[in-house]
Amino acid sequence: MLVIGLDVGTTGTKAVVVNENGTVLSGGYREYALKSEGGWVTQDANDWWDAAIYAIRKATESIDTKEIGAISLSTQAASMLCTDKNGSPLSRVITWMDTRSQKEADAFSLAIGKENIYRKSGWLPTPVLDSAKILWLKSNERELFEKTDTFISTLEFMNLKLCGRNVIDPTNAAMRQMFNIETGKWDTDILNYLGISEDRLPEILPIGALVGNLTEESARALGLSTDVKVFNGAHDQYCASIGCGAVDSGDMLLATGTTWVVLGVTDKLLYTDSHISPGIHAAPGKFGALASLVSAGSALNWYKSIIDGDFKLMDSEADKRMESAKDLFVLPYVCGAGFPHNRPEMRGAMFGLDVGHDRYDIARALMEGVAFEAKSVLSLFEQNGMNVSTLMMTGGAARSRLWSEIVGYVTGCDIYRMDEPETCCIGAAMTAAVGLGMFSDYKECAAAMVKREKLSLPDNSKREFYREKYERYSSLVEKLKS
Repeated sequence: MLVIGLDVGTTGTKAVVVNENGTVLSGGYREYALKSEGGWVTQDANDWWDAAIYAIRKATESIDTKEIGAISLSTQAASMLCTDKNGSPLSRVITWMDTRSQKEADAFSLAIGKENIYRKSGWLPTPVLDSAKILWLKSNERELFEKTDTFISTLEFMNLKLCGRNVIDPTNAAMRQMFNIETGKWDTDILNYLGISEDRLPEILPIGALVGNLTEESARALGLSTDVKVFNGAHDQYCASIGCGAVDSGDMLLATGTTWVVLGVTDKLLYTDSHISPGIHAAPGKFGALASLVSAGSALNWYKSIIDGDFKLMDSEADKRMESAKDLFVLPYVCGAGFPHNRPEMRGAMFGLDVGHDRYDIARALMEGVAFEAKSVLSLFEQNGMNVSTLMMTGGAARSRLWSEIVGYVTGCDIYRMDEPETCCIGAAMTAAVGLGMFSDYKECAAAMVKREKLSLPDNSKREFYREKYERYSSLVEKLKS
């Protein structure tokens, strides 16, 4: 039996066909556009469906589709659209990057209480989540607000397209900031403040629950059978945690994209003074705890662009620069100092630069700076009871042996790198496989389907080097903050 993992992201959709051993047999991908103007960042929801059709057809063109048993999804979160009673879009998608509703987010925070909202949803109030967007529509596009039958996001739109059922999961629901992670229901206090009823929101089902079979229309569009089942998916980072095998208490994902995301698996909802975001994991009885570093992969991407560099060359040359860059520090806040500092107005800095340094010394110091930021985040998980000893790395930095080693020596953690880079798709495929009964649970599924390499980190002198350099880095951060 084969399964499809479908990842509906911010700029494109990927599909992979996976067998019971976790081998990716084939894949497909199509990009789509974002429209950005000022603080508005929107897209067309129909592009998600068109890209899914292309990606699945591409992935299955050399596959016997009779062998495909199920699909599940990984999706971007908090990208909202208004739909009519048939589920057809009445508006463009207001994406998770759209900041038009700052005033409404501030009013929401005052009315319900910042800490109360965090305890309910697991997330602090912000204009990029959906409660503030609904308030904005209510104030600025009243006719659209009144006309809207249902306010939905990416997962529900795709479930509607696939099997005609308007269903969301708890991880996506929490990031809409109307869902109570302790009760597992839409929150009455928040809905009353927003002025909407529960029937204007989707049905909530657990990750991995059966949503239904493909409709005749969707099966025809995708080139599949109506026997194919659709199991409820999840927010992309929760899918990535499944796809790298982080399904048991204490497991820790480090997803290294433009933003780096740390997601730990816990036995209970983890609320912290630093506002790590707790949520409900796919593995029964387990929870997630998530924190993001906004100035991470984005910092190296920025640096590469200004020097017109090449990642492979930067990697090989920076590998030679540990000693020459030992007194060079880069604080990588090109997008502000996000978690755990929560100082979005603060910008990056460079210390210790002299005429003996070159572009590759700076590249190394920048990689180190991001690794130091990751260590500071992990320390907050440890302070709140998690034993952080292993990191399962995915994404761009995981493809760099140098950067992976730096992270390992800085954090003191064992580093596992995934053989298959598309962990969001793999996590969705694993959800489909468990749903079909191919495995009894996610732990058994991970043992069969997740392939990873443990990085060798034998040099204890590097651990001591980075312990001392991290202390100096932390001192510089505190001085800059003050």
